[in-house]
Amino acid sequence: MGLISLLKSGIMLDIYFFKNNKSELLSMLLWPYLMLGLILGAGMLFGSTSAFKQNTGLNADPIIYFIASTIVAMAAISVMWEVGGNILFLRWIGALPYVLLAPHRISTTLILSYIPRYLFLSLIQLLEFAPIIILVENLSSGVLKILVLALAIVVGMLPLLGFSALFASILISIKEETHVLSWLNPLILLFSGALYPAYLLPYWTQVISWILPSTYTIELARLASIIGSPQLAPITFLIGVLLGMTIVYNSLAYILIDIGERKALGKGAI
Repeated sequence: MGLISLLKSGIMLDIYFFKNNKSELLSMLLWPYLMLGLILGAGMLFGSTSAFKQNTGLNADPIIYFIASTIVAMAAISVMWEVGGNILFLRWIGALPYVLLAPHRISTTLILSYIPRYLFLSLIQLLEFAPIIILVENLSSGVLKILVLALAIVVGMLPLLGFSALFASILISIKEETHVLSWLNPLILLFSGALYPAYLLPYWTQVISWILPSTYTIELARLASIIGSPQLAPITFLIGVLLGMTIVYNSLAYILIDIGERKALGKGAI
């Protein structure tokens, strides 16, 4: 099986999954709006648009700001579960030994088979919010900000894949059967500034946020919420940081997941 076949398998898996699970497709379409409504509804209870700008120090539209946060937060959760957490799922259904014996390394299989799903789901969520963005902004500004969000989704995916594969390398080498990501994902989102800007959090949490790729992905996406046209300089800087983290995290994942596989096979953790 070639690398192209892995990508095709991911596409076909998603097509048949949603074809045979209409309720899952409906929940996927509704979930982003439910999440955005919860965040905006809670915010309106405690403050106004002017209070939001004063507290964050940003000249940003809160609706576009939290749309960007919602899209990136859901994308980050998806990557963590589908790449890192998939090790637990494969172990539970008894398929992990067969995946390990496949021609390609498990990290390659997990990542390449998931990329089409990530792009498809993220694109659907972005298109869902596109009418609201264009309604809040004018047409030209709205389209520009949608393009910035699309850029954040694609570029931000690259280091997140390696970051999630690092968790896969840990889970594959230990007899872990709990939903470790159930409590880890909310912490990652909190430290990344998905709920509140990371630079307003306590200093020790900011130190953690510096090493999380989702922090820079969220900041890149939120540039679309700034009133007026997004500036090129911060966009270029954040893209450079994310590309650098892509090299670091994917290189570490490539090395450590091989060690995890050999360790798991050696002590029978599979």
